[in-house]
Amino acid sequence: MKRHGLLSPEVAWTLVRLFLGFSFVRSGYEKLAGNFNGQALTGTLTSWINGGGKVPPDPNLWYVGFLKGTVIPHAGLFASLVIYGEILVGIALFLGLLTSIAALAGAFLNLNYYLAAAHTGASTQGINALYIVVQLLFILACVGQYYSVDQYIFGFFGRRRADEHAETGESC
Repeated sequence: MKRHGLLSPEVAWTLVRLFLGFSFVRSGYEKLAGNFNGQALTGTLTSWINGGGKVPPDPNLWYVGFLKGTVIPHAGLFASLVIYGEILVGIALFLGLLTSIAALAGAFLNLNYYLAAAHTGASTQGINALYIVVQLLFILACVGQYYSVDQYIFGFFGRRRADEHAETGESC
């Protein structure tokens, strides 16, 4: 890729990938160290669903049904899935290890956070929407080929294929 400005696109995408990976690891670690468990998840979700007196109740009734019928009854399991999901997605994005799969899993996590809590404030809505878009762009832009473990796993063949696809306009 050609360099436009101070950073090449490869370096810019890598920095965004590293930041997002670090953000996921930090969030998961804070939950792990802070004893985030089923009880904490139930309290958080109940507050979001009911509005907690600070915001209106969650307008996504179909998603509220999912939270009440599936997530809250199995809150311990879902709390663990959130913690370890965030940590694993973060490590994978940070290292650039199976980047497209990690980005898809991260977008799935952020979509669920968005559906559960977007009504609680513009910042919650905005950050989750932004993370979803960025992670989908990671997949579309083949970000895993830049300064990553994927680059070494898939080797020269992977880079050559990506270059060929860029020339023809095909996806990676």
